[in-house]
Amino acid sequence: MNDFAVFPPRGAPVSAASLAREMAAVARVTVSPPPFPADAVRGKGQPVIVLPGFGAKDFTTARLRAFLSAQGFAPRPWPCGANLGPAANVLMRVEREVADMAVRHGKVALVGVSLGGTIAREIARRRPAQVSRVITLGSPVRLPVVSPLAPLAQAASLLWDADGRASLSRILEKLPVPLTAIVSPIDGIVDWQCCLPEPGDGEVIEVRTGHSIMGSTPDVQKIVAARLAQD
Repeated sequence: MNDFAVFPPRGAPVSAASLAREMAAVARVTVSPPPFPADAVRGKGQPVIVLPGFGAKDFTTARLRAFLSAQGFAPRPWPCGANLGPAANVLMRVEREVADMAVRHGKVALVGVSLGGTIAREIARRRPAQVSRVITLGSPVRLPVVSPLAPLAQAASLLWDADGRASLSRILEKLPVPLTAIVSPIDGIVDWQCCLPEPGDGEVIEVRTGHSIMGSTPDVQKIVAARLAQD
């Protein structure tokens, strides 16, 4: 899919400089993570799968999953290692994980960070009877995605099979389950306008935090907990 991502043109809200700021923010949060919000809504054991962002593994969502566990939800990592997009068998493996969890625990919520949220949308479209809702954190849905990581994303797209490519071609289609899209106008990795779903496709909530640290941001954690508690 040659038009999946493009490098930011002059004047775009993201750039190599904003990418550097994101990396600095990750370093700060890693050394000194902010405390979990004390006033966040508590859950009642609702099952959740947390999908990491592009090129990332589950350790990058550990802080968000720790928060959800502390609030009484039942978060699980996704089953696919580093997220290189809809590569061969990735969608099938996530579908299987959702189906297995749904049999044991009831409907499953999907919380996706960046590209993880893009994949979560497709899983919800395929498994609407088993997915309770989707929450995306800075997840691109409008192609081409404008990002300083575009060269890496284009390289990863060579691993995608026909099924995965087809899934991205329909990514803007309205979801059959409730959607919360959390976006940040100061996102330094993905042009935040690429993360806006079509009008009427769920709710959009703006926050002011970096792309890479959304899951560790207390305001975002509060939103995620509040929506998951509705299930």
